[in-house]
Amino acid sequence: MANLPKQTPMISVNTGICDGTAEAERQVSCDLAFCASTGRTATMFLASTLNSLPGVVGLHEGQQPGKTPVPLLPLINIHNRKAWRDPGFAEQTVRELRDTATLSKAAGDAGLVVDVAFYNAPLMVALARQHPTAKLFVIFRRCAPFVQSATLIAGEDRQPAGWPDPAKPLTDRETFISMGRLKPERGSEDAEAWPGWSGIERNIWLWTRVNGHLLDFLNKSPNCRKLLFEDLVENPRAFWTGFLRDLGLFSERNLTRCLERSAAKVNDRPSYHVGPVDSWSDAERALYAQRARPLEERIYE
Repeated sequence: MANLPKQTPMISVNTGICDGTAEAERQVSCDLAFCASTGRTATMFLASTLNSLPGVVGLHEGQQPGKTPVPLLPLINIHNRKAWRDPGFAEQTVRELRDTATLSKAAGDAGLVVDVAFYNAPLMVALARQHPTAKLFVIFRRCAPFVQSATLIAGEDRQPAGWPDPAKPLTDRETFISMGRLKPERGSEDAEAWPGWSGIERNIWLWTRVNGHLLDFLNKSPNCRKLLFEDLVENPRAFWTGFLRDLGLFSERNLTRCLERSAAKVNDRPSYHVGPVDSWSDAERALYAQRARPLEERIYE
């Protein structure tokens, strides 16, 4: 497949995702795609694989995997928690840090920029509104394996996706990352229960909160597509065929490249550091059954 051409059309679009609000003239110099998930859904692998294709800049949380550690997009990790609470702040974050000029600069001569990031989750409505031609994807993974692999029980986890056990001493890096992680709103029943919850319960809550939001966004957004982590692992050909077609990247050469990279283990961790559901406490299993299972049935129906 030849490199994607760089496009510079001027388009007039309605930037309201669901409510048909403001209209704006926006100059688009490349195609855009954004992916969001809870984390532990092979996001770095997806970004790295897409980045290996011609004409594509694949970013994982603003950085090119395997390239210079200097991010091509401004980091927004610590914006994450406030963006969940305040839709206006989410709009401001996209307007200032994910504007078309910044994204075009990251693209260089490429025709497509794909940003795959956990922190996109609370920004998806704003991204859709301000970049109405962008392709949007939400990535789901079942709750139990997410909870099992969300973070290391002992030792520094340089890329934690969830909450550690409350008794775990954190490094400076882990503390910084946790500053942007979602937690219950102050004054809510879940906030009252939070101090007594284990790491497992906190990550069940996190999985449910993030994926409930993403499923709601998916159901309201005609430009959004669903990706399943389990499909990537169990049926990579079908996963990549659909994903590449949705991105406008499908060719036999690109498919072969993606399948070659999928031959390695996806989202490999040294081991799961939390046991299976039947080893959890009664309270942990009750929260899982009450919160996560009904949502899983909706996601995987």
